[in-house]
Amino acid sequence: MKNLNQEDAIPLPGDVAALANRINRATRAQHTRINNMISLKIVFALRDPRIYRQGIQSFYHVFRTFEECWLAELAKTAPAEDDRIRAILRKVWTPAITRTDPVTRDLMFYYHDDASKFETPIMPAQISFANHIRKVTAEHPHLLLAYGHVMYLALFAGGRILRSNITRAVGLFPQVEGLTTEEVSVRGTNLFRFEVEDEEALRVLFKRNYELATRNDLTEQEKKEIVEESHEIFKRNIDCVAEIASKNQKALFQKTGYKIYSAAYYLGYTLLVCGTLFFFFYYLRRILTRFFF
Repeated sequence: MKNLNQEDAIPLPGDVAALANRINRATRAQHTRINNMISLKIVFALRDPRIYRQGIQSFYHVFRTFEECWLAELAKTAPAEDDRIRAILRKVWTPAITRTDPVTRDLMFYYHDDASKFETPIMPAQISFANHIRKVTAEHPHLLLAYGHVMYLALFAGGRILRSNITRAVGLFPQVEGLTTEEVSVRGTNLFRFEVEDEEALRVLFKRNYELATRNDLTEQEKKEIVEESHEIFKRNIDCVAEIASKNQKALFQKTGYKIYSAAYYLGYTLLVCGTLFFFFYYLRRILTRFFF
């Protein structure tokens, strides 16, 4: 891989014409909402492998579905009118960034090598999301570019920080005879690891290729549709998070910390609670903000 640094990065943050920047601006409110939803729940998820594995299983179905659709589109030998979009998708496609195989390894670890436990979505929001991806990208292949931006750059933004937090999580990793805690943690954090020498160079390269491929070769209508689909990705990810939270609500409410936080929330965050938790949640939300954007 060519060595790239931040000086090589395009688009520039102030480039209002760049598709990536348009997506970021348009989805800012949804980004904040999902950040607020997850900020507390992840504290408990990182102490309970059953909840955590449900979370990454949800993302597994998103990554697997749109990556399969992307590869299927590249494999087509279609009429000439489809060649333009296929050429854009080919320029953006970056094998080192794909996540299906890494998150599969994580889930095989958490589900004790039983792929039948996670291969097929069984929760309604996840089923609906996977079906939606297949339908809309079959009809409008350029919408795959919305998934490439929203889902991949989320991992680059906060992946290293989250990986560090997950590695230190108490009770998340089982004891495995013959392996150190660090070795065990590596087996369960593949989602956040990229098998390249320089992760930052990979991020810069992906953003650069994305901008160069999409800037002039998409119509304005196609760009608007990609921005709209980005909204849909956030909405459906929010639905999936809410679904997992609802499923685990009883377990969460049994945890004293969640009860205290919930009571404080509905009482308007008393001064005492704010003073105690402010710095912790400020830091946590920064991590999650970077993770989901």
